[in-house]
Amino acid sequence: MQAGKLIQLLKTLNKKEFKEFQLFVGSEFYNKNQNLIKFLEFLSAYQGDFESDKLEKEVFFKKHYKGEEFEEQKFRYLQSDLTKLLEEFITLQEFQKDTFQKKFFLLKSLHQRNQDKFFLQELENIKSLNDQSTFRDSDYYFNLHRISELSYEYTSEKRNRAFDNSLQEVIDNLEITYLARGFRYYCEMINRRNILSVKYNLSFFDDLVQYLRNGTFDDVPAIHIYRLIHITLTEPENLNNYKELLVALNNSGNKFSQKEERGMYVFAQNFCIKRINRGETGALQDIFDLYKTMVSKNLIYEGNYISQPDFKNIVTTGLRLGHDEWVGQFIEDFRFKLNPEFSENAFTYSMAWVHFTRKEFDKALKMLLRVEFNDVYYHLDSKSLLMKVYYEMEEYDGFFSLVDAFKIYLRRNRYISEVQRETYHNFILLVNKLMKIRLGKNDMNWALFDEINNTRPAADLAWLKLKSDELVVKSKLKTRE
Repeated sequence: MQAGKLIQLLKTLNKKEFKEFQLFVGSEFYNKNQNLIKFLEFLSAYQGDFESDKLEKEVFFKKHYKGEEFEEQKFRYLQSDLTKLLEEFITLQEFQKDTFQKKFFLLKSLHQRNQDKFFLQELENIKSLNDQSTFRDSDYYFNLHRISELSYEYTSEKRNRAFDNSLQEVIDNLEITYLARGFRYYCEMINRRNILSVKYNLSFFDDLVQYLRNGTFDDVPAIHIYRLIHITLTEPENLNNYKELLVALNNSGNKFSQKEERGMYVFAQNFCIKRINRGETGALQDIFDLYKTMVSKNLIYEGNYISQPDFKNIVTTGLRLGHDEWVGQFIEDFRFKLNPEFSENAFTYSMAWVHFTRKEFDKALKMLLRVEFNDVYYHLDSKSLLMKVYYEMEEYDGFFSLVDAFKIYLRRNRYISEVQRETYHNFILLVNKLMKIRLGKNDMNWALFDEINNTRPAADLAWLKLKSDELVVKSKLKTRE
């Protein structure tokens, strides 16, 4: 049987959900077609193995449509109808998880049925339910807006003009919802524009943000934090803005869902990354402290798995700072909490860095040659690390071949932002000059030493400075001889 929509959706159900779906299909309220019950029972035998060659539509048809010739169209109707039931089941499952949604639709129904007494009782209940939420994100204010909007509709219909606070609440909560949610996407667009080569029309929010920068709505945690995030994105040289953001996250981070709080910390990471690329002292330690905070707060997870980029960056940052033991324990504790699709790649790349740090360059090279470049960031980081391995091993042919290939990749890949392109281009330029000096093609000169210290942005400036210092020392010793 072809792995169409029905099979793909069935694969997403765990055993408990599959059993509940069978009960759902077996209920006459949702389904009166007995053939669909039999069809699902037939499929249940292959749960966990829907790719089996034994799962053949002709087998089912022969068993349940005795004496009839197999009809492709009739079988497609079965698949289509069962898929619709499955989609309805998944929708209801999601709806059941949202207590507010259920209460809100009950409230709306009571209003439509003119049950004023019960409507007013339920209105107070849903207000209390929303107030009990620990979150103060855009969803919280959106829910407030929906409550106040329905309350306004009720009072308006009853022509109770004296009781009209709800109208002001409709506007207030809608304004906060829009600003909190819009500000988040606005910051993400600026961030992507900085990282990737993309363009967005931001003119409306560019004007609006000037109004917000004077501190208006700072009593709303979501707007306050995204205002600070916006400042770190637009004023990357001001460290005080970053410190103020960390204070705000520490004081109000628990007012957001884990997913949104994680996103806020990612913005803080990006601020540190820019400082690292500028060679700013202390930036590496700052981002490592940030990662450790995210680990302690379980914010390195994307859904059920650890974020692949975070895993990679935690490892490389910790190793650069000399925390070998901590990194080794981290890899051991978390490698199996990565998405299985990417876990081997992340582990291989991480171990390449461990071996590189321990000066086990042969082992690092073997690991790097096994890394699959499944995204642009792995490609950039893996190539720069491979270049350093070739440098340390004095593998000149491999090094210069990689220089050419890396330049072409930077020039041709349209998903790399100009900042990223410049960062890695400068790294290639500088390490290439260091290698030529090491080969004796060029003499060590102070101009290169100054160039390394003054070139911004450039990847891994600390390593470049270390290699430069080594060549300076070697040059001095050679002069004395």
